[in-house]
Amino acid sequence: MNLHLRISDTDICFARYEAGNPPTFDFQPYHVRPQVSLTVNLRSAMQQVEMLKQPYDRVEVYVNAPVTPVPLAEFQEEDVDITHKFCFDQIEKQRVFYDTVPASNAVFLFALNENTCRTLEETFGEVRYTAALTPVVQHFAKKGLGTTNGKRLFVHTHDGVIDVLVLEDSHLVMLNTYTVRTLTDVDYYVFNLARHLALKVNELPIFVAGSPLLRDPVIEELQKYAARVYPVVPSAEFNRNIVSTTDEVPYDLMCALLK
Repeated sequence: MNLHLRISDTDICFARYEAGNPPTFDFQPYHVRPQVSLTVNLRSAMQQVEMLKQPYDRVEVYVNAPVTPVPLAEFQEEDVDITHKFCFDQIEKQRVFYDTVPASNAVFLFALNENTCRTLEETFGEVRYTAALTPVVQHFAKKGLGTTNGKRLFVHTHDGVIDVLVLEDSHLVMLNTYTVRTLTDVDYYVFNLARHLALKVNELPIFVAGSPLLRDPVIEELQKYAARVYPVVPSAEFNRNIVSTTDEVPYDLMCALLK
């Protein structure tokens, strides 16, 4: 059995999933204490979460952190650290990883605190790291094909940010992550990006994903200015799989488990 771990600055969650008839799924969120480091929180979780007290065949870690997309044709593995440092300030020592997404013609760079990586590897041994956003982009790349010129805009709302991406067929045109505090912030970033790319918002399909508490107000706000705004409903997307109907499971983790 495999263990799936999603890690961010605000929470950590653990999951086990086995496809079958019926499928089995265990999910355990762990809310971090902001006054201590992510590494300390992770060590505390490992002592408290029951599902961590058994061995696993494989451990998958999904890192909820900003990504830097690099065109596949321009990617150089030896440049990943320099490129990531150029895009993000690094206050603490980090380890930089990358995901190759051939269907979207892109490579995603992302990073995790070095001490956190060491804690994971000391606990579990070999660990595979993936950007939490990668399975979302892979899923979106298959959604809404055949729409106007193949171009679609997606808004993924979570953890106080929105990921805004534009796809043309399966190819990534643009991807940015923005910190948002109000719905006005959402309008500003989404429509400025559309304007920058000369996209017609009255014709452009806009899909909004995330937990209903975050997703639905964003949809209502965007519908004031755009004609084709649609919710991404996980239970419908994933045929009411148990993962998609379990409260608190982040949308990116659903995409990772049900890809």
